[in-house]
Parts: sequence; structure tokens; C-alpha cells
Amino acid sequence: ADRELVLEAVRQNGNALHFAAEPLKADRELVLEAVRQNGNALAIAAEPLKADPLLSPDAVAINPFAVQGSKSPVCTVLELSSSEGRFTFRVALGLGGQELHGDLPHFTTLGDLGRHIRASALDQE
Repeated sequence: ADRELVLEAVRQNGNALHFAAEPLKADRELVLEAVRQNGNALAIAAEPLKADPLLSPDAVAINPFAVQGSKSPVCTVLELSSSEGRFTFRVALGLGGQELHGDLPHFTTLGDLGRHIRASALDQE
């Protein structure tokens, strides 16, 4: 079974995991991608992964850095600076390297930045 082919398939349709070879159903990254696309795909995964709390659809949904269709790392920080009560960022999204930049209040947390990046990435789809 071609892992890269299956990876791309589950990014398009999480239920494609159903047609993957058994060893690929135990591949954590493949299952994560499938669950990102369709939370029901976890039921298709190998038994040990079904109990992984980080793969639950609820956990994947609230992960601010789990941008659908991107494998980890989902972004690369290219620039981060702080001045005058704000911080400025520039990141490259996913494997394609699409750049996103902006600024946020100085008190922003990493989770806030992740949610901002995720929302911006979804807006650009």
C-alpha cells in the first residue's frame, strides 16, 4: 500500500481509511488526517488508536493548529516580533508554504495565535 497515496485520499475523504491496508489503519498520522476530515473515521482505525484521546474528534476539533488538510507541522513561523503593545507574525501554512501575516495584541497566547491562523486559513479556502 502506498502510504502517500492513502494520506492524500484521507485528506479528501476521511472514510477512505476504510480501504487502507491494516498497517496503515494503525498509522497515527494517517488516522489523524482522516479524523480531521471526518470525525467518524476514528471508528475505522486500528483498535489501539481508537482509545488515543488526542485522536478523538473533539480533541482534533479544538486543536487550534489542526488545519484540515495539512500535516504537522501545519505552519512554520517565519517572523515574530513585538513592539508598541502588539506582536507581528508571518507564518507559512502547511506544505504549500502559503504565507499569512498580521499582528495581534501583546497579551495574545500561543493558542490565540493558533486559532487566528486556523480561522484565517479557513477563510482563504
